[in-house]
Amino acid sequence: MSDTTKSSGSAGLLTIPESKLVALSQLVLEAYGCSANEASIVAAHLVGANLAGHDSHGVGMLPAYGAQVRDGNLIPNQTLSVVSQHGGVTILDGRRGFGHRMALEALDTVLDSVSTHGVVVMGLRNAGHISRTGHYAEYCAARGLVSLHFVNVIGHSPLVTPFGGRQPVFSTNPISMAMPVAGEAKPMLDMATSEIAFGKVRVAHNKGTTVPDGCLVDAEGRPTNDPTPMATELQGALTAFGAHKGSGLGIFAELLAGALVSGDTVASVPPLANGAVNSLFSVILDPAAFGDPAQIERETEQFCGAVTQAQPALDQQEVLLPGEPEHRSRQARGAHGIPVDPVTLAHILDTARTFGVTDSDIDQWNAL
Repeated sequence: MSDTTKSSGSAGLLTIPESKLVALSQLVLEAYGCSANEASIVAAHLVGANLAGHDSHGVGMLPAYGAQVRDGNLIPNQTLSVVSQHGGVTILDGRRGFGHRMALEALDTVLDSVSTHGVVVMGLRNAGHISRTGHYAEYCAARGLVSLHFVNVIGHSPLVTPFGGRQPVFSTNPISMAMPVAGEAKPMLDMATSEIAFGKVRVAHNKGTTVPDGCLVDAEGRPTNDPTPMATELQGALTAFGAHKGSGLGIFAELLAGALVSGDTVASVPPLANGAVNSLFSVILDPAAFGDPAQIERETEQFCGAVTQAQPALDQQEVLLPGEPEHRSRQARGAHGIPVDPVTLAHILDTARTFGVTDSDIDQWNAL
């Protein structure tokens, strides 16, 4: 074991420094055929998700990406194309490219025009997995812009059962939104519309742990805490958060990103073998179109202060804003390293080997 990687003492987890995990991700992504630039963007995004505490959307996605590249459902180094532009509405096609880069380039295509229109709507269709949706709300907030983002997925079997059902009908369909304060997303909401993301089921299976109550039903529609049937064979379904409320949000994410942006929904496109295609519906607003941006920031901060100063519930220590857990996780994991379970690391290394990564490169990680 190297002096920069150590066991965390929790269920055999390894604790890996950010820089080392980025280097591993870059190595694997370049083996998949990504250019150094694309690999850098994707690696930074994945490790950034781990830093934020969203391990479901972090480096554990690399084996799935490898399978998608192998089967031709995810294509390295694609070029984004503009489908149409009507006033402040721009639709782009990611051409099955790595969604992390496609989504950023799609946003870059429209952000310069936000000040002209006051608001723009961007639709990205046919992109590979765009991973943590909150990343794009943070990207807009860093430019002083308010934004809302809705995602759906096709080419993958449905995962989430609607309220009142037991059969999966749509996917986890995440949403994110943020207000900018001093160039940061404060607050920032980033969530799946299911009770938990599917990646959290995979992480629980790899760790050998259970999922919380109310997150899963088995193939018969009975509540279960066992992630293995869902993680390995897609048996059962995730539940929507908040009963009918989360179910309704998931349905509208499907319609906005799917029917509206791409013309496809999970109901109209059959699953692919090792496929996951995202569409993204984004609304980006310039605060200056609504009033004095400085005053809007002050009101935002004042209101957020009122929220955090509320008396906590009896079983809670404090009241947190959306985005605060991610901020704290970045601080802790940036300082002390990122926990990765050995099963996930082994899956990454096994996939890397199939793409020609040499044994000498693999061995330095197997030795951890």
